[in-house]
Amino acid sequence: MHIAVVDFDKCHFKKCRQECQYYCPPVRNDIMTVDFREDGYPAIHEELCLGCGICAHRCPYEAIKILGIPEREEGEEVHRYGENGFALYGLPSLEVKGIIGLLGQNGTGKTTVMNILTGTVIPNFASSDGSKENVVDHYKGTYLGDYFRNLYSGKINVTLKPQYVDLIPKYFTGSVKDLLSQYGDSVMQILSDIGVGGIMDKDVKKLSGGELQAVSIAAALLKDVDVYFFDEPSSYLDISQRLRIARVLRNLSERKKVVVVEHDLAILDFMTDFIYLTYGESRAYGIVSNSYSSRVAINTYLEGYIKQENIKFRDYEIKFLKKPAEIDHSIQPIVTWSTMKKSFGEFSLKINEGVLRKGQVVGVIGPNATGKSTFVKIMADELSPDEGSISNSVKTSYKPQSPDSDFNVPVLEFLEETLGDRVSESSFKNEVMKPLNIESIGETQVSDLSGGDLQKVYIARTLGKDANLYVLDEPSAYLDADQRMIVARMLKRFAENSMNTVLVVDHDIYFIDLISTSLMVFSGKGGVTGETAGPLDMKDGMNMFLKNLNITFRRDENSKRPRINKPGSRMDNEQQKAGEYYYY
Repeated sequence: MHIAVVDFDKCHFKKCRQECQYYCPPVRNDIMTVDFREDGYPAIHEELCLGCGICAHRCPYEAIKILGIPEREEGEEVHRYGENGFALYGLPSLEVKGIIGLLGQNGTGKTTVMNILTGTVIPNFASSDGSKENVVDHYKGTYLGDYFRNLYSGKINVTLKPQYVDLIPKYFTGSVKDLLSQYGDSVMQILSDIGVGGIMDKDVKKLSGGELQAVSIAAALLKDVDVYFFDEPSSYLDISQRLRIARVLRNLSERKKVVVVEHDLAILDFMTDFIYLTYGESRAYGIVSNSYSSRVAINTYLEGYIKQENIKFRDYEIKFLKKPAEIDHSIQPIVTWSTMKKSFGEFSLKINEGVLRKGQVVGVIGPNATGKSTFVKIMADELSPDEGSISNSVKTSYKPQSPDSDFNVPVLEFLEETLGDRVSESSFKNEVMKPLNIESIGETQVSDLSGGDLQKVYIARTLGKDANLYVLDEPSAYLDADQRMIVARMLKRFAENSMNTVLVVDHDIYFIDLISTSLMVFSGKGGVTGETAGPLDMKDGMNMFLKNLNITFRRDENSKRPRINKPGSRMDNEQQKAGEYYYY
C-alpha cells in the first residue's frame, strides 16, 4: 500500500507545472495520475498512481513523497488533511486505567490525535465530510463510540494544555492572578503544588518559559472537567518541577482521566501507566500502535522495533552508556575563573572557581532561577562580576531559551543574513545543517515553523557563528525524543571536530546523559540564591545534583536507560545509603 504526499511549503508549481506531469510515466501514457487543483498546486490521484516514486526523485524541491506504508485494515484511516495531505491511522482507546501517554516522532500525528479526542478536529476517514454522526456510527459498539457520543453531546467535558506556551503573552495582558482567577478559586494551592507559588502578581508578559508553562498547567488543572489532555507539560521546567507536575497528574488520575504527550522519557516513564507509540513519515502519515506498559513502550521506542506488531520504524537503536564519562584533564583549557560573586537586588550568585576545556560539551543543570543565565553572560563578558575574575573573555555564541519566530523570511535567507557564506560551506552543511535537516525547511518562512523546527534553525544559527564558546539554552524544547538524540550526537561531534567548548543548559536527564562530557551543577533557592560546582565528572556531578533533589535513578536491565526510583522503595533506600544516586 502506498500514499502520495505533496508538501505545499516546498512546491514551486509556478516554475515547473509542466515538469510535474512529465515526471510521471502514467501521465505520459495518457493516464491522468497528476492533475492540478484550483489553487494551482499539483494533486496526485492515488487510485491511479503506480507508486514508482519517479516523480518524487525527479522533483528538484523534494516536495513530493510516494510512500509505502504497512498495510492497515480497512477503515483505520481515521483522518486526512485533504488530497495528498497528512493521514492518520488509528486512535488510542481511552479505556485503559491510569495515565495514558503518547510517544513518537514529531509530525506523526500526536497533536492530531489530541485534537480529535478533544473534539477540535472531526475525523473524516479520508472520504466522508467529517460529520459527528459518522464518527459515532463508525465507532459504534466500542469505548470510543461511547466517548465521542458523550463528547459531542456535551455529557463529558475536556480541556487541553497546549504545546506552545510561549504564545500566551501574545494573547493576554495582565497579571497571573488576572489570568488564572477566571478559572477557579484554588489558584494559590495549585501554583504551590507545582512549585511556583510566588508569581501571582507578576505580569504575564514578563514570565520566563518555565513560569509560562506552570501557568498553562495551572489553568488546565483549575477546570473541573472529565478528561485532561496535556501536550508537552515539562518544557522549560527544571527536573524538580517536572517531578512535582508528574505527581500532581498522578493524583489527578485517581479521579479523572489524563492523557499526556511528552518527550522527556524519564518523566514520561515515571508519570504514565500505559503508552501508545506513533510512527510513520513526518508530515506524511502517522500510525498509532497498540497500548503497552510504560517500560515496554519506552524500551520499544528506543529499539525502533515493535516486536508485538512486527514493525520496524527506525533503522538504528538509541543506546545509553553503561559507565559515566570522565574529564580529560590533559586537554587545554579555553577559560578559567576564580571564585566570583554577582548580585541583583534580592538575588545573589556565587560562582566557585572552575575551568572549561576545549572540545568538550559541558552540561549545565540545576533549578530554574539559580543563576545559569547570569553565569553565561559573565563568561561572554556581557556582565562583570562584583567579586573575582575570569582569566580571559571568550567569544561566545548564544541560543536563547525562547527563540523569536517573528521573521517573515525563508529559513535559508534568515541563516544567510546572520552567517553569510558559512551556510554554503560543505563542512558546516555536513556537520550541522544535514543532521538537523535544515535544507528540507529551507524555503519555509521562519514565522511558519513549528516549535521543533524553529529550535533546530536557531541551533544551526548559533553553531554557525565564529566563537570559542557556544551556549545553548534549552535546546531540547519542542524536539521529539529522536531529534534530541540526533542533536546530542551532532553537538558532541561539533565540539570534538572544532575543538571549541559547548555549554548546554537543559533539564532533560536523558539528553544531558547522552551529550555531556562533564557537568556544572547549580544549587540554591530560585530567585534568591545560587551557587555553582564544577565542571565535574559526570558521576560526581549527577550524584551531587540528584542528592540535592533527593532523587535516585536505577538503570533499566535491558536498555540501560536511567529510570527514576519510587521514593522510599528498596532501590531508592539502598542507593541513597551507598551515595550512588545515578550510576549504580
